[in-house]
Amino acid sequence: MRWLAGLLIVIAVSPFVLRGRDVLRPLRRMLTTRLLNPVASPGATPSPLPVEEATLERQRRGLAALVAEAEAGPLFPDAHDRVLVVVDQALIQRLLTALTPAEHIVDDRYRVVVTGARVVFDDGFALVRLDGRASLAGVAESEVFADVTVLGDLEIPVRQERRTSLKARIHILAVDARKVAVVMPSRKAEELVEELGRTRLEAFAALASSLEIPVRQEHEITIPDVGPEGAVRIAAASLPIQLALLGVRAFHGKLWISMGVATGMDHPPPSAPAPASAASTAGPDLRGLSRDERVQRLHEDYRVLRERFEALLAREPFVGETERMEGDMVLAVREGFVKEVAEEAAQRYFDRVALDLSGIEVTESGEVHADTFLGRVNAGRWTLNVTLRHVRGMLRARSPRIELKESNEVELALAVLLEEGQGTAAIRFAWKSRGVARVVCRSFETRQEVSGRVRPDEYPVRGSFVLAAAKDALVATPRFDPAFRVKVELSRESWAQVRAQIEAQDDITRCGLGLDPDKLFGRLEELVRKGFVVRLPRKLLRTVTLPVGITQSVEVQDRRVGLAVTQDALRITPDGLWYSIGIGARVSGARPAQARGGDEGICRR
Repeated sequence: MRWLAGLLIVIAVSPFVLRGRDVLRPLRRMLTTRLLNPVASPGATPSPLPVEEATLERQRRGLAALVAEAEAGPLFPDAHDRVLVVVDQALIQRLLTALTPAEHIVDDRYRVVVTGARVVFDDGFALVRLDGRASLAGVAESEVFADVTVLGDLEIPVRQERRTSLKARIHILAVDARKVAVVMPSRKAEELVEELGRTRLEAFAALASSLEIPVRQEHEITIPDVGPEGAVRIAAASLPIQLALLGVRAFHGKLWISMGVATGMDHPPPSAPAPASAASTAGPDLRGLSRDERVQRLHEDYRVLRERFEALLAREPFVGETERMEGDMVLAVREGFVKEVAEEAAQRYFDRVALDLSGIEVTESGEVHADTFLGRVNAGRWTLNVTLRHVRGMLRARSPRIELKESNEVELALAVLLEEGQGTAAIRFAWKSRGVARVVCRSFETRQEVSGRVRPDEYPVRGSFVLAAAKDALVATPRFDPAFRVKVELSRESWAQVRAQIEAQDDITRCGLGLDPDKLFGRLEELVRKGFVVRLPRKLLRTVTLPVGITQSVEVQDRRVGLAVTQDALRITPDGLWYSIGIGARVSGARPAQARGGDEGICRR
């Protein structure tokens, strides 16, 4: 079994092999300790497979898969139906550390207390290390015990049962048991180490059963209603956003989680990325080489792959922009999907806006000059006042145009269609004579109640939403000009009544000298045809909250860990949106263990 244990310890690295390799420093700091290099018992048979060789091969294979994928196309394509969620390894380590120390029974025989956890996400795989102390169940630890290190690879199944988080699990890769250096060597301790080495890997699954990553797979933008009382009535609108896991990659100390995304009732179908071919991940031919030559060849191949991968990654500016955001989790959204959400939300919000306006008033006045036997004189001044007593109409929005700005603004321009409605108005016409016209032209005033319809037309609306990071959410504050023009067409009967009132003054005994009914009636028609500028209530455009945060707790090792957003930040450029959060974790209690699922559909990078 010793040769099998040596084969499975694929991530332990010899200090003298990794010394001076800058690109391997994260793994070297974690793995190159005496704890991961078992002390061989006197007379023990050496492992037939060098540990450092197996480790380099594991790293090389992971990098080769990333390089093959990056050469085939962008790791994160510029598609409107995809978003990227980046999880820092520090968050996963805190989630695991929050549960230490933790006690487990392994194989119904050993008592293992996990005292520490460390993770490294690089070179195409997510490495998890748990350290602890093992003793025989029912036997005092002070009598016989051994140090234990469990190494695993973090896996995220493609199919997820819960929508509030991503369930991951740690696939056990290797277990290293070491006797503790004491003044008086213990034969029982040596036997314990040997027995642990013969225990099957699956038995240690209890130490690393599963954990949940707080990545929500569904969100809903809810726009509150307006009304039912008041000048504007809008039904509440909601826009569901569904996400589905596409693939997971590990590099630069982070998990890069690609998610398919759709709005409305559509559900993006989950699909794992195509695995790299065996040819693309095949290593150098090591046949016939000595051990030192094999290690040297693997180092050279790893270095070439690493340089190639970094060069390919440099061609994807979206990755660089994402890494500029600091935080435990970063949501990166392309410009196309931001526009899609904004357009869909605007159309749903303005789908059916009922207007019930009153008290809208517009006034226009002018002077009249007339030719008389005394020459051209100022005959007087007229004033026309139109008051909309009651206007009902319906607004509907066309497809908007969206632009992202560096100032964390989303500019929006859309055409709003004012659909047909009904209205009533009061028209007041006043005439005040001046100068010599007073002799033959008396001042007068006439009032007339009229009715008509709201004329269907499109009106441009421009403005923006200013986005800001709030705790566990994004807040969109509208900045729009509330002025709106309503156009009314009076009924034929109403126009006839108004014209009759004006023509009644076209008499030499009244004001026929100064008034021209045709001109005044034309001015009145032009005024009504131009429409009436109204200022819609501010509540028409409400602040909208976009809940994009995390769930309140996750399950780690069959226990609940409470989560809280400690900080957040937002950045918008013409290319997309980045939202980052810091997360605090605390253990909130125990939960019963749950059965683990099978190995089908695993995203392992």
